[in-house]
Amino acid sequence: MTDLIQIKFSDIEQTIFSGSFFQWNASDILSLSRKLMKQETQLQKNHPELHPLKIAISGTCNTQYLTRILRPYLYAFGIQPLFYESVYGGLMNDLMNLESDLYRFQPDVFIVLRQYRDLEAYPELLSPMDAVNDLAEREVQSQLALWQFFHKHSSAQVFLTNIAVPNRHVLGNLEANLVSSRNTYLRMVNDRFLREKPSFIHLIDQEAMSADFGKDRWFDDSAWFISKQPFCMDALPVMALSLSRLTAALTGKMKKCLVLDLDNTLWGGVIGDDGLEGINLDPNHAIGEAYLDFQHTLKRYQERGVLLAVCSKNDQTIAEQVFLSHPYCYLKLQDFAAFTANWNNKADNLRHIAQQLNIGLDSLVFFDDNPAEREIVRSMLPEVAVLDVPADPAQFSVALDKAGYFDWLQLSKEDLSRAQSYAADQERIRLSESSVDYDAYLAALEMDARIGRVSRSETERFTQLINKTNQFNLRTVRYSEAEMDRLLNDEAVYPLRAILADKFSNYGLISACILRKQEEKRLWIESWVMSCRVFKRDLEKAMLNHIVAVAKNFGCAEILGEYIPTAKNGYVANLLDDLGFDLIAEENGTRRYSLSVSSYVPCETKIHVTEETM
Repeated sequence: MTDLIQIKFSDIEQTIFSGSFFQWNASDILSLSRKLMKQETQLQKNHPELHPLKIAISGTCNTQYLTRILRPYLYAFGIQPLFYESVYGGLMNDLMNLESDLYRFQPDVFIVLRQYRDLEAYPELLSPMDAVNDLAEREVQSQLALWQFFHKHSSAQVFLTNIAVPNRHVLGNLEANLVSSRNTYLRMVNDRFLREKPSFIHLIDQEAMSADFGKDRWFDDSAWFISKQPFCMDALPVMALSLSRLTAALTGKMKKCLVLDLDNTLWGGVIGDDGLEGINLDPNHAIGEAYLDFQHTLKRYQERGVLLAVCSKNDQTIAEQVFLSHPYCYLKLQDFAAFTANWNNKADNLRHIAQQLNIGLDSLVFFDDNPAEREIVRSMLPEVAVLDVPADPAQFSVALDKAGYFDWLQLSKEDLSRAQSYAADQERIRLSESSVDYDAYLAALEMDARIGRVSRSETERFTQLINKTNQFNLRTVRYSEAEMDRLLNDEAVYPLRAILADKFSNYGLISACILRKQEEKRLWIESWVMSCRVFKRDLEKAMLNHIVAVAKNFGCAEILGEYIPTAKNGYVANLLDDLGFDLIAEENGTRRYSLSVSSYVPCETKIHVTEETM
């Protein structure tokens, strides 16, 4: 690696935002971090689009190296971090003392490292299962009590590691055969904590990281005894990358679509040259089985809500034939939300796919076996994440998993049904082509909406939608689980949601709005988002009708709204104008609006609306 001391600021800047340092070792990344800290003010000045975030880090160990190494990773993911770090051994004081620096800092995110050394009690050998269960339950309840106390006094989202089971096996193989063994007990504590943890805690899977990394490498007892380092230095980038991805997801920076090449990516060979019978998807051949294994992995990604798309230099009819006619091809045409096969450059095709799916380029991950194509996309579309594809197709699935691009904070029913919803879009396109005009098309969709106050069971999806939506988002305000809990218990707040279905599919909870009653009989639209899946369906008009009804119920005579421009929400720049609001103030692009409740004329839509009780 080039000596960082000699690198200019512009080179440091390029290194960070390209993510090229992700492949460096811990020592070199720490050097990069030190250089960055000296130029941090200039970096922030050059990139006003960075999302500022207050991040606290603590644990029963030394977290200094992790804090330092996190800095360039967070910047690479578009986060401008402000750190608070507990002193060594200061976690309990920070948590339990309301006058501590932690509470004064008021973090957005609290990262806490746990380890097996934290547990003071273990089962006695040969203890029966009931006794081991009781001890595990007491341990978990003790931990949960601490976090519930913290949650009462802080709105931070907590990123808490589970416990990595150590590479110590005093009982040898009996560790796996006795319920009272230490390793079995640690796994039991992990499992019980997972089942009982509150929603404001997101577990960081340190146990899986250490297993993938190698337990003998992960645990460094010399580093522990010398400096209380929780894991080896070489493991720091692994932990930092995982934490950075999740922190970015918290701010709405999420990958949504995996774009795939075809030849030598989904099958062996070139379909245009080798023909249907010549490509290798043979389950009885090692190479063919490797490609089939990758297709099965991709199907699991699709089933968990990741959109699949094709971007291939191919004749579309010939390429589609594999998914329609090949006897061993596992993926089918309907598994892809977009299918682009032509001879245009792939950068242009990726732009087309993002436009077709109505998502940003920064929501795409590109997977192509050809290194030249990958480099072209990297240079022409830096917003697109490009995965380094191994030469051996047997490693494709592991490479995709380890990249962690789709490491989301939450998984909802709407996520699981997303692929079917996009498949139904093809039916909607055919319907629109056969309709006389757009109003006729909307009527033919037979849309039904349920609009009303969000329920407790819908809170997770409601929060997820607000935090990940960028295009239809008036103010782009994000909320932690704790903040959302407080909003739901505030009598002056009305959290409004819409659930939409049409003749082809049920979209689920697709729009979210936070309304707050203010003084002087005003209702403030604090947040309003809607999924790109239902743009141009007039759902915003149906929502406004209900917002006015909420205003009347609150006794408000005026509704206030605001548009704060971002790089991604230009779609709603004129939303409030189009809905009949009056512009009352404008400064630096931010526009404030007002709507008179008494003079409001309800909007007409082609949606059958069921307005639920307030």
